[in-house]
Amino acid sequence: MSQNQPPHSIEAEMSVLGAILLESDSFHKLDLSADDFYIDRHKLIFSTLAELVTAGSAVDLVTVSDRLRESGRIDRVGGTVYLAELLDYTPTAANINFYADTVMKKSKFRQILTAAKATMAEVQTATDPDILISEAFAHLQSIGQSAGKKVWLSLEDQAREYEAYIQTADETRFVTGYPELDAVIRGVAPGEVMMIIGYSGTFKSAFLHNILLNAGMKTRKKSLFFSMEMPSTLVYQRTVQIALEQNTYFIESGYAGKKDGSDYRERTAQELVKIGADHLITSPRPALTVEKIEHFTRLARAEHGQIGVVGIDYLGLMAADGMTGEYERVSYCAEQSKNMAKRLNLPVVILAQINRSSATTGEMETWSAKGSGAVEASADYMLGIQRNKEKEIIIKLMKNRNGEANLQFLADLEAKYLKFKSLEPYNDITRKNTERGLARLRQSKSEPMPDICPF
Repeated sequence: MSQNQPPHSIEAEMSVLGAILLESDSFHKLDLSADDFYIDRHKLIFSTLAELVTAGSAVDLVTVSDRLRESGRIDRVGGTVYLAELLDYTPTAANINFYADTVMKKSKFRQILTAAKATMAEVQTATDPDILISEAFAHLQSIGQSAGKKVWLSLEDQAREYEAYIQTADETRFVTGYPELDAVIRGVAPGEVMMIIGYSGTFKSAFLHNILLNAGMKTRKKSLFFSMEMPSTLVYQRTVQIALEQNTYFIESGYAGKKDGSDYRERTAQELVKIGADHLITSPRPALTVEKIEHFTRLARAEHGQIGVVGIDYLGLMAADGMTGEYERVSYCAEQSKNMAKRLNLPVVILAQINRSSATTGEMETWSAKGSGAVEASADYMLGIQRNKEKEIIIKLMKNRNGEANLQFLADLEAKYLKFKSLEPYNDITRKNTERGLARLRQSKSEPMPDICPF
């Protein structure tokens, strides 16, 4: 192979084609396409083999030659002579997986090279380097995710993936830190999205802040907080309020040097680190696009290590290039946030406002999000924050991928600290579902799985 040629292996490509000619059943062991072959005539031969195998026809030197001749492509592959050469080159089909793996790896290298060249070309005309970096990351990741991945999964394949998923669920799912709610939703898994909606004055930003802090303190993974509404100074003040249960006057006085001596800042920092509040890291940049959020998340992963959850405050403040209308912009951001969660393989939690009709009645449903029905459609879980007649905060579970919805929890909120201390079932149906969920959790941790499924 010339140094100026893209990566490929003529020997591996010939071995794969020869093995299929020897034993057509070996074709079904492969996860290759014609584009994975570098040599043009090898692409044509593989396509022809695939046509014959798919049609259930016999595959041998004669049938392949006839099909190529009928389509006028026999000369382009070197005639029957080259097909016979493939058979002579491959004495057995036993090693086809090894050679197919080589073909796939070389194909990946060529795709990476193509992506790199495309990025280099776009550098000349791009206006935003962050977006270009994000697109390059996404392109490279798509190569890694798609190459070698099966199109169809058998029941055994699915069971194997599910087993791996369940065995790591406790480590990878995002939990809010409120056992009653977590028992019902059973955690937000990587690739899933939780939408939280509410009208002004229901402490929805504070609730997001609480659950992001809870997650970081519990898992010791970083919780990313994209705060497009508040400056970093206010985010920090709220972190101290919630985590250490201090009011704003006390915090401001401490940092002004008016309380508890000059070491207030040091002692506060030590206490925050001690309880794990330092696992919350914040980006206060305004009007971020989904692409920039994904880019900054990848940078955070590279710099800080494991990321447990991405929190966004809020959907209505996100930007979308070239889109000015609220409906179009919110629809795009909601849909692409779901795709982002899957690409990053992380749980994503997003705040959103509610529409005028719901704000007027005070009652929330899944369609109450402001801007677009895509908010509901993109959510795996959906929470609504509202007040009852006594002005108490109620958390309403309106959409639940893992079970019962339309459940309500009464929040024990200490407003001066912005601290959501606990969530309690607000009615009988919520209480029953919560007790059932908590019982399942206790049972799963204390009892071994039965040898035979009870049903």
